[in-house]
Amino acid sequence: MKEPAEQDRNAELEEWILITEAANEIEADIIESILDSEEIPCYKRYNEAGDYLRIYMGMTNFGVEIYIPGNLKEKAEGLLNSMNTQDDQE
Repeated sequence: MKEPAEQDRNAELEEWILITEAANEIEADIIESILDSEEIPCYKRYNEAGDYLRIYMGMTNFGVEIYIPGNLKEKAEGLLNSMNTQDDQE
């Protein structure tokens, strides 16, 4: 049987939260790449018929939700905020 501290840690790791929503597949791939560079796992969830369009046409414009483990929220927000700040300066 697992120790209570280990159970709490596993529960925390299993909680995935929505960190942002990308406008399209290209933006989602950029965000995924940034998160991956800092070893933050993520998965993409496609809105409406977006997943089918991605398969059929190779992309979607219905928006893509990006989820990360809840315990990495602050780190991911910092990365995404710095990305937005750089875009604003250009």
